[in-house]
Parts: sequence; structure tokens; C-alpha cells
Amino acid sequence: MGPMRVKKVFTNSENRKIMEINVLPSKYCTFKCVFCPIGQAGEQTEEVFRFKETGPFLLSLAERIDAEKPDVLFINSMGESFANDQLEEIIALAKRKNVQVSLYTNGYPLGNPEFARIASLCGEVSGEIKAVDEPSFQKLQRPLPGYSLETYLENMTRFRDCYQGRFTVYVTLIKGANDDPVSVEWIRKALLLLNPSAVVFETFNDEKFGKAFGVPEEKLEEIKQTLIAK
Repeated sequence: MGPMRVKKVFTNSENRKIMEINVLPSKYCTFKCVFCPIGQAGEQTEEVFRFKETGPFLLSLAERIDAEKPDVLFINSMGESFANDQLEEIIALAKRKNVQVSLYTNGYPLGNPEFARIASLCGEVSGEIKAVDEPSFQKLQRPLPGYSLETYLENMTRFRDCYQGRFTVYVTLIKGANDDPVSVEWIRKALLLLNPSAVVFETFNDEKFGKAFGVPEEKLEEIKQTLIAK
């Protein structure tokens, strides 16, 4: 089974059956984060590509949807799913079968009008907050040349202002980078601008990155409660 595949099928906390898929043959991303869970290999790009694997994948996906009957198709790829120029066809397939679509993106590509249009076809779209200042954005997330944190937030905010679906923001707390009071205040203001439908707070707790970047569970919960209270 290749990388472009159904990753898993599971039931979430809302008792909805989720089918999670990857629509890329390898990593294609606008960032090259130092803490990327799928490693540093791959192509750093904002371009779109025609992948020969997509045709067969669409056929197999249709069969899996018919067999599994999920409530939600969760597009969570190895990087940015927008790199697949048939992403809209994949979304359309799910919608024809009355399956809602949730698209996971780091959020920066939402500044591209065509990508924003495709994302707006989905019932749920994500965005992310990790870095809270320009030096840490460049150092930790290592974006394409010319990308800035200011534009990043603007891209997500502009999309959110026009988007009628469920917009979820994933806030990743990073030890020494965004877990201090000044950073937490920046996150608070960013969330006010983004006005998300839901916020997911997380940190690194795996063996590879937990020690270097992970925030202790007690502090994570404290910051979470501070942001929720505000």
C-alpha cells in the first residue's frame, strides 16, 4: 500500500465515524518545521502537481467509502493537500456520497485565492498557531522564502472572515518558544481575530521531540484554561 491511501478509520469523541486519508505520494509542504513528525525529506513548495497515483486512489477511495460508510472524510496529508491538483475531485467524491469533508492545513496556503476556494468546499477547515514572533517562525517552522508570520495570520483571518463552515485552530505549545505570558497573550489576540469554531491545544509528548519542545501537561492545562477563560 502506497503513501496515498486511507490511513485509518475511527470514531471520534462526538461518536462520528472518521475516515482519515493522505492524498500525496510523499511530503509536499510550504514549511520545513524542525519538529515535523514525518521528517525533513520531501519537497518544500507552494506549487500544485498532477500525481499519477490519484486516479487509482479515487477508485479505491470510492469503494472504501461505500464499504465503511464514514460520516467524515478527514484529509490529513503528508504536508499540504493543496499540492494535489485533483484535491477538488476528491472532495467532490465524498460530497456525492453524502460524506462531510474536513481539511487539515497549516493555514498559510489559505491566502491563495484558488486554495481558499477549494477549502471553502469543505465542511471543516483547520489552521495552526505555533510560532508567535517572526524569529521563532523562521527558525522553527522554516517557511518558504518571503513568508512571514504577519502574512500567515492575515491569510487565515481573511479566509475565516468569508468561510461559513467549521474553522478549527490547532494551538501547539512549545517549550521556551510560546509558553510564556507574553506569548500566551499573543495567542489570545490571534484567536480573537480568527474567531474559530473550535480550538485544540496540544504539545509534543513523543520520544523524539517531547524532551526538547514539549510543555508539561500541568502547564499545558494552565495555559489552556487561561485562554479559554479570556
